[in-house]
Amino acid sequence: MYAAPDIADPEKRFLLRPAQEQGVEGVACVDDAARAVVLYCRLWQEYGIRPARLAAESLLRFLAHMQDEDGRFVNFILDWTGQKNVKTESSVPGGLPWQSRALHALAWGIAIFGRDEWEERFDRGLRWVEEPTRHLDVRAVCVLAALQHWRTTGAAASADRALLWASDIVGQQAGDVLLDSPGVQPVHLWGHLQETALAEAGSALDRADLVAHAQASADAFLLPASDWCGTARHVLPFEVSCTVSGLSAVARATGDSRYQQGAVRARSWFLGQNAAGQPVYDRRRGLVYDGIDEGRVSRNSGAESNIEGALALLG
Repeated sequence: MYAAPDIADPEKRFLLRPAQEQGVEGVACVDDAARAVVLYCRLWQEYGIRPARLAAESLLRFLAHMQDEDGRFVNFILDWTGQKNVKTESSVPGGLPWQSRALHALAWGIAIFGRDEWEERFDRGLRWVEEPTRHLDVRAVCVLAALQHWRTTGAAASADRALLWASDIVGQQAGDVLLDSPGVQPVHLWGHLQETALAEAGSALDRADLVAHAQASADAFLLPASDWCGTARHVLPFEVSCTVSGLSAVARATGDSRYQQGAVRARSWFLGQNAAGQPVYDRRRGLVYDGIDEGRVSRNSGAESNIEGALALLG
């Protein structure tokens, strides 16, 4: 779902419109809802905000609606009756990006709400992400899902999966930079969570080699990106949130303050340290705009921007 200022009253009202990047897609999707589950679970876990717990539970019910009996997730609903979109490429059952993010959300659901239903749904959905993939940025989400499941349940199989998938990521580099796909450059920032995944897995599972790979890529790619955010004329909140996430994870794993300082620099993009010289996070309205476009703050505000912005600012 996206929101754009109402031409009749742009300072006070936004008009909602459905996603239609690839034709008519729908009004809500697993991709965004799953990331919001992680956000709300963290808000509840770290700050005890009760409405966040309620929101996480409601969004998990949406994910349950979107999971087929065979364990695959459909991404979009076409309208507010809940009719699933099973035809467009961005919503096919079991598509790796939304399957992976749904599993990550379910792992958090197990942690916050208990095992029962969410454990069963997690197990049912796992086999659809087991096959090798070229999409290493999405594979990083699988690592985070398996790791969160292991932290909650102690399941050795989840730790094994996290390490196996982490090795896939390590196996594809250009110099020290972790690639999004084998042999494909340049690396894009949006969705780039490889450093986050390796730093967290290495730290939790006592694999210093994984932390070292994350640190080397942070030096070569993420620290320069934290400066780039402040001057580039086209920047998305998702790009900045991934930069913040990776640098913060490496900082926690290594104790090196350079990475936390880089995360602070990147995070300040939301607060006005950007090419427009204006905040992308509107405190008064409580929303995040869709980024910097041609050196100006976009006045649109979509679900992804708000969720990723909140995750970045949460630190």
